[in-house]
Amino acid sequence: MLDMTPQSRVEAFLFREARLLDTGDFAAWLELYAPEGVYWMPSQPGQTDPLNVASIIYEDYPILSIRVQRLFEARALVLTPMPSTTHMLSNIEVEEGDDGIVRANCTFLCIQYQSSEQKTFAGRQSFELEPVGDSYRILLKRVDLVNAGGTLPLITIPF
Repeated sequence: MLDMTPQSRVEAFLFREARLLDTGDFAAWLELYAPEGVYWMPSQPGQTDPLNVASIIYEDYPILSIRVQRLFEARALVLTPMPSTTHMLSNIEVEEGDDGIVRANCTFLCIQYQSSEQKTFAGRQSFELEPVGDSYRILLKRVDLVNAGGTLPLITIPF
C-alpha cells in the first residue's frame, strides 16, 4: 500500500463510504461504524442537542443495524424499486485531535433516483473517526442538510 498522508487516508475512507452507499452495499457500510457509532441528521441549522430536540435521524449502531436489515426486507414497499444514488464529496478538511480522534468535514451532494423521481440532497457532513490500522471506524457521522428546518421529502436510505 502506498504511504498516504492522514488527509489522503481520510479522503479515501470517505470516498469508500460514499461508494458503498451508491452500490447499495449497506452491510459493508454498516461495518464502517464503531459499535458505539452514531448517525445524526439534525432537524434545524446549528442544532447542538440530538436528544432533547427532535432530529430527522439520530441512530446508534443497534438502530442502524435494524435500518440496514429493513433495507433488504421484501415487504419494504417504499424501497421498491430500490433507490439508486450518486454521492459527490468535496472540500474535505481533516484535523487530528490530541485525543486520537480524527475529525473530518466536507460538503456533499447526493442525487437519489427512484420510480422516475429524482431528489437532490446537499449540505455538510462531519465525522469523528477512530483510527484502526490503516483505516478508520465512524464514531459520529453528522449530516447537516442545507434545507434543514424546511419541508423535506421522504428519506428512505442513509446518505
